[in-house]
Amino acid sequence: MNVLATRGVKVPHSLRRNPAILLSYATVAALFIAGTLYTSGFGSANNIRTLLLQASFIGVIGLGQTLCILTGGIDLSVPWTLTGAAVLTSILANGDASRLPEVLALVLVLAVGVGLVNGIGVAYAGVPPIIMTLGTNGALQGLLLVYTQGGISSFPPLALNRFVLDRSLGLQNQLWIWIGVVLLGIVLLSATTLGRRLYAIGTNRNAAYLAGINVKRVLVIPYVISAVGAAATGILLMGYTGQAFLTMGDPYLFASAAAVAVGGASILGGDGHYVGTVAGAMVLTLLSGLLLLFSLGTGYLSIAYGGVLLVAAFLASLKLSRR
Repeated sequence: MNVLATRGVKVPHSLRRNPAILLSYATVAALFIAGTLYTSGFGSANNIRTLLLQASFIGVIGLGQTLCILTGGIDLSVPWTLTGAAVLTSILANGDASRLPEVLALVLVLAVGVGLVNGIGVAYAGVPPIIMTLGTNGALQGLLLVYTQGGISSFPPLALNRFVLDRSLGLQNQLWIWIGVVLLGIVLLSATTLGRRLYAIGTNRNAAYLAGINVKRVLVIPYVISAVGAAATGILLMGYTGQAFLTMGDPYLFASAAAVAVGGASILGGDGHYVGTVAGAMVLTLLSGLLLLFSLGTGYLSIAYGGVLLVAAFLASLKLSRR
C-alpha cells in the first residue's frame, strides 16, 4: 500500500515540476514562433485550427500508448487496428448513416477483442510487448487484406464526415472529442487508483505485486484502451478525410510512440503523463507543418520520429544504469 500512496502524492506533483513536460511545451511554443516568423499565415486562426485537428488524431491514439508505455510496454498494433476500424466501418455502413450506430458498436467490440489478445498475451503468457503487439499488427494486416482482397470500393457515410468537422460552441466536434480524451487522461492518471497502479507497475513490477496489486489483470487494461483508442482514431480520421484506405494507419506507428517520448515519458515505464503526450502530439504536428513550409519531404519527418525514439531509448538506458 505504501507504493500506491507514494505514487498518489507524486503524480499531481510531477505535473507542476516535471522538467521534461515543461520542455515539451516550450518546444511547442518555439516551433510555433518559428513558423509564424517564416510566414504570417502560419499563425492564422484557420491554420491553428487545422494544426490542432491534425494533432488531435495523434492525441487520441496517444492516450492508450501512454498507458502502455507507463507500464514498460508498447503497442505496435495501432496502425492496423486503426486501419481495420476505418475500413470495416466504411464497408459495413456502405454510405448508409442509419447503419452507423450498430456498425460502430461492432467495430469497437472487435477493438476490445484486439486489446484483450494483446493484453492477455503480454500479462498472462509473458510475451514481450513488442513481439506480441507486432504479431497482432501483422495478423490484422493479413486478415484485412484477405477480407478486402487488397482494395476498397466503399465510402463512409457523409454524416460521419459532417459530425467530425461540424462546429459546436465555435470548435469542431473532433477537437471537443480530444478535449474529452485529455480530461479523461488527466483524471485517470492523477486521481484514480488505476492510474496509481499503472505507475507502480511501471516503476517496479515486483514491488507492485507485493503491495497487493493484481499486476496481470491491471496490465491488460492499457492494451484494451489502446486498441479502442486506435479504432476510434481510425473512424474519426476516416470522417476527417472522407475515405478509408489501407495505408492510413502507417504514420501512427511511430507518431503515437514518439509523441509519448517527446512528452517526457520514460520508455522503461513508471514516469510520464498524458499531459506531456498532448504536447508531444502538437510538437510532431508542428514539425510536419514546418517541413511543408520548407518544402522538405515526409522522409525528414520519419527521420525526426526515429531520432526522437533513439534519443528516448538512450536517455532511458542512462537512467537505468544509474539505478
